[in-house]
Amino acid sequence: MNVIENSKKWDKMLNSIEVGIVADTVAKLLNRPVRTLEHALGLGAMTRTSLFGTKAIPYKSIILDYVDSLAKKAREEIDSCAEAGEPSNRAHFGIDRKKRTHIEDAKLIRSAVNDLMGNEKVLPADRITAKERIERHIRFENPDRVAIAPLLGFHTARAGGITVREYMTDGFAAAAASRRTWDLYGGFDIIPFNFPMGYIFPLVPESHSRFCCKWFLPDDDELPKMDEVPRPFDYGTIEKDGLTAFLRTESGGLFDEFFEMAGQGIAYAVYNSMLFPRADNYAKYAFGVINHPADLLSMWLGFERFMIDCAKDPKKVRDACERLGPGLVELGELPARIVGEKCVLYGVSRVSPSWISRKMFDELFAGTFLDQVRTAWEDGFYLTYHLDNDYTSLLDFFLELPKQSGFLHLDQTDLFKAKEKLHGHLCLMGNLHPGLLAAGTAGEVTEQCERLIKEVGAGGGFILASACEVPINTPVENLKAAKESVDRWGWY
Repeated sequence: MNVIENSKKWDKMLNSIEVGIVADTVAKLLNRPVRTLEHALGLGAMTRTSLFGTKAIPYKSIILDYVDSLAKKAREEIDSCAEAGEPSNRAHFGIDRKKRTHIEDAKLIRSAVNDLMGNEKVLPADRITAKERIERHIRFENPDRVAIAPLLGFHTARAGGITVREYMTDGFAAAAASRRTWDLYGGFDIIPFNFPMGYIFPLVPESHSRFCCKWFLPDDDELPKMDEVPRPFDYGTIEKDGLTAFLRTESGGLFDEFFEMAGQGIAYAVYNSMLFPRADNYAKYAFGVINHPADLLSMWLGFERFMIDCAKDPKKVRDACERLGPGLVELGELPARIVGEKCVLYGVSRVSPSWISRKMFDELFAGTFLDQVRTAWEDGFYLTYHLDNDYTSLLDFFLELPKQSGFLHLDQTDLFKAKEKLHGHLCLMGNLHPGLLAAGTAGEVTEQCERLIKEVGAGGGFILASACEVPINTPVENLKAAKESVDRWGWY
């Protein structure tokens, strides 16, 4: 028996060597063409520094090195399971696919055909396309009305009649739900629907990526959970190994996951393009995410530890942000470059006055914030500034951002004070409270919308929207009330 077991181990080792040789040969052949493609897509030395720090890496191609890092992490997880005598829990999607009927497909395609025939108005009296309307608001020109664009997010699953798990893991189901939700509300000025790519197909290390944070998917209609598990790394590790130090897989099932994710992402994109044939007439929320380094560090090192570091050793925090920032811009622009779009999300939540003082913001984070934004703007991108938490006391800082460079999607920030300070400089978007949308009455929603439209919307530069994301359990009549409010009071 001992001889047989040794033989099995020997065969397994030989197989791993053969697989390793094949993979290494393929990678070497791909190294030069992939590197050339990366250069054309704007990935360079800054990306390499952010991802890999100062350590020596095998390929000149950044993408191949990134995949190599993930594969190494997967092998470590498999080995650790083997040492503990546990089976490798290779992640699988476990998609509970509902049977798609020809009748269902026909209804969705019929809606798409109506769009193709020119029925793309959001409100009956619209005089320009939704995309033109958003662009005019950004430039403070003459739109026909206040724009409306709630960020639907997981509400798409509930309104579109599928489970959250299906929405996150089944490309066809997610696209169909997006179309059903669009038809339910009659459309908005921005198409915000997206397959939850931060979880499902993370091209780069991103604050919500499943390759950097542990996700728990629900089996029912509840929201998913993302567990911010602090990592046992220090700033020296980050400087040496870069952001790849934080990589994780779902118990070693890297390549199974990767190809399944890619397949579902492609399925979503293809079916979505069929169901929204006039998408070019609408503005897009964003393609790609540029993270402020502080968001990543605070989530992966642990928020408590990060805040203590900001107070006790601010220089190492500032240095880490300045070192990582430029590469995160290149990585964030990558998806937009691939699809030929010019809108990129700039996401910040952990450096707001909700958590830190103005002095700390100015000394540690403002420089990187401005450098990242100005670089993306100079690269030809306009920005969706997605700013969670309360930035009211920082409104004067936003005057330093490039003028008319995008729109500020504000969460808890006082929108009326933002209008006083920033009108003419940056378009404002927001900020219907999630509690109001989910638990308020349609009349209460209408009352708040009227005030926002009349006061913040005066003179243009305003997009009525949810504060961050629409709650999953928002009653349909509440969002319809918001849209009806624009039709009633929002015309110029």
